[in-house]
Amino acid sequence: MKLVYRGKTKDVYDNGNPGQLHLVFTDRVTKNDAGEIDPGGNNLAEETIPGQGEACLLMTTAIFNEIAVKNIARTHMVGYDLDACSMDVIKAGTFTPGLEWVARWVCTGSFFRRYRMVSGISDGLRLPSPVFEVTLKDDAAGDPLIVPSALTALGVVPASVMEKLWPMNQAVMKAIRELFAAKGLDLWDIKIEWGLDEQGEPLLIDEVSPGCCRAFDATTGQRVVGLELAERFRR
Repeated sequence: MKLVYRGKTKDVYDNGNPGQLHLVFTDRVTKNDAGEIDPGGNNLAEETIPGQGEACLLMTTAIFNEIAVKNIARTHMVGYDLDACSMDVIKAGTFTPGLEWVARWVCTGSFFRRYRMVSGISDGLRLPSPVFEVTLKDDAAGDPLIVPSALTALGVVPASVMEKLWPMNQAVMKAIRELFAAKGLDLWDIKIEWGLDEQGEPLLIDEVSPGCCRAFDATTGQRVVGLELAERFRR
């Protein structure tokens, strides 16, 4: 197969099928500007983490399969091979600028820092209802928040697409959290990505891997990360 693009953590190939691509999940990892291993980092680390690619693929395919079984939304996954650490996907269009869709059930991280001046707020506070956010992929600006109405007003997401995508996104987040709960995990927050197929219909794309979320063991309260988290999703 012909290499189309070498990403930070995945290699993209032409699999010979029109409208599809072949993704190979590698053990490459990224770092943030502080030099820490960070899946959202912009700097490719010199070292690799053995099993990283398999972990990302394992968790992603489990979540994509769950979404498909519940018929909540379409994903870009066509098929996958865990042994080869690969996934065949629909070639999807992305929004410009890129967007990340976030769901939060607990006040922590950047959410806590953003609203810490609000009376009664504390790190680890459980929210009475989930909070859904969208951020722009703009590292220089710190991935700023943007409200759905601004996305449509600016033409980033067509209004007709947002009308379908906003409730679909919430339903997908709910299903993901229920899947985590079934694995004995308490999901605090998570981010996912959406794209569009050739007809302009929403597709859940990219990956939903250990680095995209905060999850804790529902019994011990200990945070579960990396390969240990991904193993919870092995069938």
